[in-house]
Amino acid sequence: MREMRTGHPDEAQLMSLACDLLHQDGVDLRSLPLSERKRDLNRLCRKARVPFLSQVETFPDGDVLLDYCNRFGFEGVVSKRLISDYSSGPSRHWLKTKCEAWARDTTERYRLIEGNKKKPELTDEQKVLLRKRPELARMRKRLQDPDLRPGMARELRKHVAILEREIAELEQG
Repeated sequence: MREMRTGHPDEAQLMSLACDLLHQDGVDLRSLPLSERKRDLNRLCRKARVPFLSQVETFPDGDVLLDYCNRFGFEGVVSKRLISDYSSGPSRHWLKTKCEAWARDTTERYRLIEGNKKKPELTDEQKVLLRKRPELARMRKRLQDPDLRPGMARELRKHVAILEREIAELEQG
């Protein structure tokens, strides 16, 4: 990465890996099947004539790839069906397999940084308070509206009084 920041990077030390093509020339390709996006990516990489740009090919043996990723400290492998389009987030067409070493190290890093502290569970009363306080604030704000009709204002004041009483009871325990 440091080499890329220099004015004249040594391209022999650079490598950029491309595994999917989602947009090209302003066109969204995510709805195309992976096989078509890979074909377009292959054509783009061949035409680019960029020595440090390589396309990531498919791997016939996922176990060998996962073992390699594990040895080099990578997070894991994402397996995709060739017929699937691109969708962000979890998908039934994609399978993410984490490397054991990465998962173990990440768990240890989290433990060291966050400690063993857990957020305390909220009681039912606290959960109700979390809902009622914003509702009370909305009602009070609505009451300040100069265009509020008198009948609506009267009903809102009743509702505010009820909320204030309920909140006071919950806060007292």
